[in-house]
Amino acid sequence: MSRRAWLQAVLYLASAGLALHLILPQLPGIRRSLALVAGSSGPLLVAAFGAILASFLCYGELLGRSAGAAAGFGAAIERRRRRGLGRFFTLRLTVVVHGAYRVLPGGGGATAAVTYAALRSRGLSPAKVGLAVAATGALMYAVLAAWLLLSLLYLILDRELNRLATLGALLLFALTVAAVVAALVAQRRPVAVQRALSGLLYWAGRPFLRRRWSRERTERWAERVVFWLRDEARALGDQLLGSPTRALKLVALAFGYWAFDALCLIVVFLALGVEFGVVGLLVAYGVATAFGNLPITPGGLGTFEAAMLGTLAVLGYGPDAAISVLGYRLFNFWLPIPLAVLLYPTLRFGAPAKKAGA
Repeated sequence: MSRRAWLQAVLYLASAGLALHLILPQLPGIRRSLALVAGSSGPLLVAAFGAILASFLCYGELLGRSAGAAAGFGAAIERRRRRGLGRFFTLRLTVVVHGAYRVLPGGGGATAAVTYAALRSRGLSPAKVGLAVAATGALMYAVLAAWLLLSLLYLILDRELNRLATLGALLLFALTVAAVVAALVAQRRPVAVQRALSGLLYWAGRPFLRRRWSRERTERWAERVVFWLRDEARALGDQLLGSPTRALKLVALAFGYWAFDALCLIVVFLALGVEFGVVGLLVAYGVATAFGNLPITPGGLGTFEAAMLGTLAVLGYGPDAAISVLGYRLFNFWLPIPLAVLLYPTLRFGAPAKKAGA
């Protein structure tokens, strides 16, 4: 890097550090989370941080392998490192992406733009960057969908739930299965899926939004959803159908991302001394994380907490669970934000002087 680039990076870090020092303590959410975990077990808090770090490492490795496969030079770490896609780079990019997802408007679109720019600086063509990002997202959300299905199935079969809770779990289960089936059918019959979805949206929204609801609007929405489902399923198939061994590794990395994140939640419950059952906590995590990833609020702030506490209440947990959930969000939600600000200027470090082409 040139002296000018180094100077810009230093000035950026100095200004960002000052801003974080002045702004972060004033945020009510992070102040409450810090106060809750301040007096808990130090070793367990270190373990919670380690779980989040392991989760990010899984995401970074998955992204690096997907980028290497898309670019044509393979998933081997030696080849990726020569192209500037080593594990340290993908870890930094992962932290930046997660921090951006929590604060930038647009959520997934903003993080995709950050990932796109970072991978383009490594010499990947736009088409191959798009394929890598799509494949990573498809794998991640396929695993999350499976987790959600298992969680809902547990809630449906739990005889201690009341009828309303069981009916809600059954409805969500059916909707999730329908989305998976639609993604598969959209590969061969996109027009049929689009028509069916458009009719369903029109039928569901017409009683509530009569004047603002039209066939044209539902058709546009259905077209966007079908194209997105088709692209995600195609990217997922391209990654998994090439080699069973590679597919197993990629699925394991995608599962590890969510599993280590859930482990952080469990460790925080232990650190704060709140009683819990592992199965119930994993079920609530699956439901809450799925809702938290909907494009409603930045990083699922508020949405995740409401879904998590609501599911835990259905499973018989008391108000003490809210303390642990807030403590967990300190690691899961708040921690990546200042780290992303500090690591963002380092993404240009290690970029090859000459584009590798693709």
